[in-house]
Amino acid sequence: QSLLFSQSSGPLCQSRLTMLRAALLAGIGVTCVSSNAQAPLFGDTFKPYPGYTGTLSGVAGTVHLGQDSSAQTLFFDLAMVDPNCDNITNVDGVANACGIHVHEGTSCDSAAGVGGHYWSSDFTADDPWATIRYFVSSSGANTTIGQNVRVMTGASLGDMEGRTVVVHDVKGARIACALLNRGAFTAGKQLTVSSFAKYPGYEGNMVVAGSVRVDLIGTGSEASQVLTFNLTGIDPS
Repeated sequence: QSLLFSQSSGPLCQSRLTMLRAALLAGIGVTCVSSNAQAPLFGDTFKPYPGYTGTLSGVAGTVHLGQDSSAQTLFFDLAMVDPNCDNITNVDGVANACGIHVHEGTSCDSAAGVGGHYWSSDFTADDPWATIRYFVSSSGANTTIGQNVRVMTGASLGDMEGRTVVVHDVKGARIACALLNRGAFTAGKQLTVSSFAKYPGYEGNMVVAGSVRVDLIGTGSEASQVLTFNLTGIDPS
């Protein structure tokens, strides 16, 4: 399962959640989604990239995309990726080697429909996806897991919805494609916290106040929790 965070205001989620992580996560993956409990995006079923006829046509797994201010936060759990995408093979200078990127297109049916990398050029002229890659779990393996991969695109989840996500091999070739779709909160499964009390034995001077809401997306092994919070009095460091 994944735990996806949303913040209502304040500094970046990554710096604000240090204490919450320690208290709540217990090893569960974390990312942030945009404010107002906006549901994250999910990749649909991967299929071979248009025209790809190589041996890596069976890429499968899940991709989740959340939001943290001007950045997207990427989760992925993939199988049948390129086993050469380890931490030993030198890919310096190889564009898009072992990449997993959101593209500007809205169709996986043709190369023209996929397009190039998607980000706001008004936010940055440099391609923020250029350094984003996956590593297989061990040398010779063909599985990979990524959590909290932050990509400063300057775009919103709404901008990303319906666009393509592409997986590359060690040579940078495009091998698999999927579309990003909006998840839907499960009705009747919302949990809320309306107030906080001091933790037992805590003798510090911080007094936390505010609210937390947890929504459910998906079921079974595909389930994710979306945590939306609006807090004051937390540790500023």
